[in-house]
Amino acid sequence: MFLKQDHTKTRERMTLNPVRNGLNTRLARRFLVAQAILAFVCLFSVGCGKRTVKVYPVRGEVYFNGQPASGATIHFHPVDKGAYPPAYATVDDEGAYALTTFKSDDGAAAGDYIVTVNWPEERQDDGETIFGKDRLGGLYGKPDVSKLTATVSPGENEIERFELKK
Repeated sequence: MFLKQDHTKTRERMTLNPVRNGLNTRLARRFLVAQAILAFVCLFSVGCGKRTVKVYPVRGEVYFNGQPASGATIHFHPVDKGAYPPAYATVDDEGAYALTTFKSDDGAAAGDYIVTVNWPEERQDDGETIFGKDRLGGLYGKPDVSKLTATVSPGENEIERFELKK
């Protein structure tokens, strides 16, 4: 002999309302407050992960022994590490560069920088570019050895030419 059970009352109790689910009113309020706080934290933490920094256009020139250092890479490292992001550029055929931080040629954050320059020898081998040793002998290649510095100010910046010697 099998007994049939009436599940209609059980289904009514299966809701998202904590009071209807059998929790007492005080516990239900705590539950709802906790849900509201969680929703608030989730909504307002989105977008807070990225720190945006204002950048300003920075242009300059890099020359080696009186000639443009075409193809050299220049990096601006913040003196106060972590205070703002570094910036970089590749020197063009005329010796000019425009710094990039977030997107092409957008500039750098205002502040003081240690400047490094790397200029590897290049050769083509079966259509592939092979990079060799630094033409500058590593004199300007690392922040702890480079004596080059620059300051970026709010607004347009034209940095004095870096005249490198080996």
